[in-house]
Amino acid sequence: MEIFRHTEIKKLADVVRNGGIILYPTDTIWGLGCNALDTTATKKLKTLKGKPADAQLIWLLPSVESVIKFCGAVTPLEKKLLRQKHTSVIIHGQAVRVIRSGWLNQFLTACGVPVVGTSANVHGEPVITSWRQATKLFAGKTDAVVRGRKIYKNAPSRLVMVDHSTNPPKVNVLRAGSEVVKSEKC
Repeated sequence: MEIFRHTEIKKLADVVRNGGIILYPTDTIWGLGCNALDTTATKKLKTLKGKPADAQLIWLLPSVESVIKFCGAVTPLEKKLLRQKHTSVIIHGQAVRVIRSGWLNQFLTACGVPVVGTSANVHGEPVITSWRQATKLFAGKTDAVVRGRKIYKNAPSRLVMVDHSTNPPKVNVLRAGSEVVKSEKC
């Protein structure tokens, strides 16, 4: 397992583009990631986590434009939701979250592909809260790790889906994340 600083973006992006699994700080929690379009890498990641083979994985992307490129058209309401911090939105059946700033945005841009952003824990177990915990649990099981960066949120993202069958469309909150959020009409 190779250890990188968060400033070594190009090298880390190469690991992802070449099918590697990484352990890294996301905008919300410590995560495991890989090229979301690489089925071999995503299968390996699911096995590592103990996740069911048919489980969905959230994709992280650097912009709304990249969501459109990889997932298809989005509505104005979905675009608004994608611009909210720590919010994953289901677009055409795929959960995606846009990371608009910081080192993670630069990393996602350098990758040029959607990157899986799933919690760095064994499926069903508590969320990992520190670099030390994450590296201890996954020592030798990933191809790269980003050296410890402080994560201030330490809770999963909010997960929402827009119900377009209502007028006006309704935002259904499937997972509240660290915030208590009810269904909202927009």
